[in-house]
Amino acid sequence: MEEKHVEVEELEEVISRTRKLPPKLEMVVTVSAVLIGIYEILFIFNFNGALYDMLSRVGIKLNFLLYTLQSQQGEAFVLAMILIIAYLLYPFRRSERFKNVGLIDYVFIALSLITMFYLFFRYPSYAETATVYKKDVIFALLAILVVLEATRRVIGWVLPLVVIVFLGYAIQNINFNWMVFTEHMYLASEGIFATPLYVMTIYVFAFIFFGAFLLKIGISDYITEFMISLFGSRPGGPAKAAVIASGLMGTVSGSSVANVLTTGTFTIPLMKKAGYPPEIAGAVEPVASTGGQLMPPIMGAAAFIMAEFLGVPYNKIIIAAVIPALVYYSGVYLFIDRETKRLGLKGMPKEHFKPIRYFLRKSYILLPIAVITVALVWGIPAHIAAISSLGIAIWVAWISKDEIRGNEALYVAIVLIGTFIMFAGKGYPILVALTALLFVLGALKKEVEFNEKFYITALFLLFIAFNQAIGMSKENLLFLTGIFGIIFSLIVGAISKTRDGKEMFSATYESMIEAGKTSTAVMLAAASAGLIQGSLTITGLANSLGYRLADLTGGNLWLLLIVTMIFSLILGMGVPTTANYIITSLVMAPAIYQAVSSVYPYNQPVPGFGTAIALLAAHFFVFYFGILADITPPVALASYAGSALAGGDFWKTALNAVRYAVAGYIGPYIYFTHPEMFIITVKDWTPTMVGTVVYDLFATILVLYMLSVGFTGWLKGHLKTYYRIAIVVVAFIAASLHPIPVAVGLGLLALGMLGKVQG
Repeated sequence: MEEKHVEVEELEEVISRTRKLPPKLEMVVTVSAVLIGIYEILFIFNFNGALYDMLSRVGIKLNFLLYTLQSQQGEAFVLAMILIIAYLLYPFRRSERFKNVGLIDYVFIALSLITMFYLFFRYPSYAETATVYKKDVIFALLAILVVLEATRRVIGWVLPLVVIVFLGYAIQNINFNWMVFTEHMYLASEGIFATPLYVMTIYVFAFIFFGAFLLKIGISDYITEFMISLFGSRPGGPAKAAVIASGLMGTVSGSSVANVLTTGTFTIPLMKKAGYPPEIAGAVEPVASTGGQLMPPIMGAAAFIMAEFLGVPYNKIIIAAVIPALVYYSGVYLFIDRETKRLGLKGMPKEHFKPIRYFLRKSYILLPIAVITVALVWGIPAHIAAISSLGIAIWVAWISKDEIRGNEALYVAIVLIGTFIMFAGKGYPILVALTALLFVLGALKKEVEFNEKFYITALFLLFIAFNQAIGMSKENLLFLTGIFGIIFSLIVGAISKTRDGKEMFSATYESMIEAGKTSTAVMLAAASAGLIQGSLTITGLANSLGYRLADLTGGNLWLLLIVTMIFSLILGMGVPTTANYIITSLVMAPAIYQAVSSVYPYNQPVPGFGTAIALLAAHFFVFYFGILADITPPVALASYAGSALAGGDFWKTALNAVRYAVAGYIGPYIYFTHPEMFIITVKDWTPTMVGTVVYDLFATILVLYMLSVGFTGWLKGHLKTYYRIAIVVVAFIAASLHPIPVAVGLGLLALGMLGKVQG
């Protein structure tokens, strides 16, 4: 296992292009990452304001806590730290991964700090006077340079080249007016500091922090081992466990490659042991992991930007994504089931797995995921939902430690009661009574001891009770509970003498460091994509490009959709999901919108919002294909990781991945042409509409079942070639969800079930 761990680390380094740093420079990276977290909490998440509110309610008014910074200053500070991390961890050339940090790296770090902190101190005066000086031009050009160079190092050369093309067009279009260019791209919130970077700093970082902590406390191992224990003894169990575990893991990490490198280290060896060829084992995991960015409640970072672009709250976006996510994973599961039967594989002996009762006893570890789901659906702001769920994650992580003694069932019950009361906004006398009960039981040494579990639980109960007693708002209470949960964990971990306690201390502070490092790629992608957004707005292309593309395709919707798919998949070969979505949503989505904006129901607004259904459907369309680029050859980073872990051929693995992910390739067309499947697009849930959505879902899954039968060639036995071709053709026609081809497909399946077409 240790050898495998080293291989995974090496693979991760190759994919991420990072280099090993000496201890002093590693400390610089650590400090930069921690400063990102501290700044985010203090100023961007408004901890200082919430803390002032709490203290002022008990007569303590610390006016310095009311000091705030403008959002653009916050983004400049965070980006400065991100640039330090990027230039230290990522070498000038990929071949220099084993060389030390050189002079060129230090020069870029210096320029990064100068340009970002120049804006940090310059912005307040610009906000008052809107005056641009000639020296601002120099800092603006240097800022663009350091952002694009850092992006090239971290992500690759494609995105910076795309940005340069757009910037070149923009400056030529405005007749080389560098003052206007500087204001738009550097000082105003249209270029580097446009919506994408704003969304990253205020929303996405909170989820990255939350996910980093859950990974540190081992929730990925728990989910994966639980699913393997549940399904492992069944035919194809390890592969089916990988599908479900990766879907659940996607709600935590939101990264395809990260999912493969975590769950894949368990599932891929087990799949091979169960009899799957390396090219199948290595394909299942990337397909399942890629779907994680489609899976609510924590989707890919692009979903948060989509919410901001559309003016639709994130909690509505995740509801819209529910049916597509279920369809995607149903499709993967059906393909795996067919492959399992074709290969004649059996389940693995139960002795290979931990007993299910162990995982059921520890199932409360999943409480943070349940909490964040409920919080988001209820409409609690996304960053507050993430931070409050982080507090719950810390609490359950402490009580799950077996080395620290205490009645586990009692503590779990208290956590559940405490969580319910915290979200209910009232009931603090119950929390005080529970704390008193813990003290009594601890004094009597019955089921409770005065140890880490007791301390962390008492601190949470008293903190929640105190804030409810002084009348804190629910949002501030949830937010402060999460932040103080971090503080409580560090304090209790620092005084702990147990191994589990020290691990919790490490997990708490290391998750902040990991969040800073992990956010490097998405922050730089957002800053670079912001320059593209700025180029489109400064030239007016943002408003006219949709009309131009619609004219070029003659307004043909299907041609537009196919061109958009190809554009997105090709772009995704060199551009990460977030930047891919931003570019395609700005360039292609308006054209799709124009093609259907006058057609019912696309011309109707999303109920409760001014956004047209056409725009929502167009944005989801480009969002899905941006994600699928991770498994689409020739690049297919997720498939590359899967094939490397499985020891299989990359091309065979990647082509298998494309087959298994067919739901991801045809699904966007189905959802676009049947927008009621997004749920939030339905105004009145009449019996007819309910029946329509149920039929749509049934027909879509039937299409996927037909494709799985046709592509794998198995249904009650090996199938004849003509039948396989026929059922695949009918399946693609039935993707229109028209009743006639759907009925023909049912007939073909019935014929196959009768055993009339075995080859």
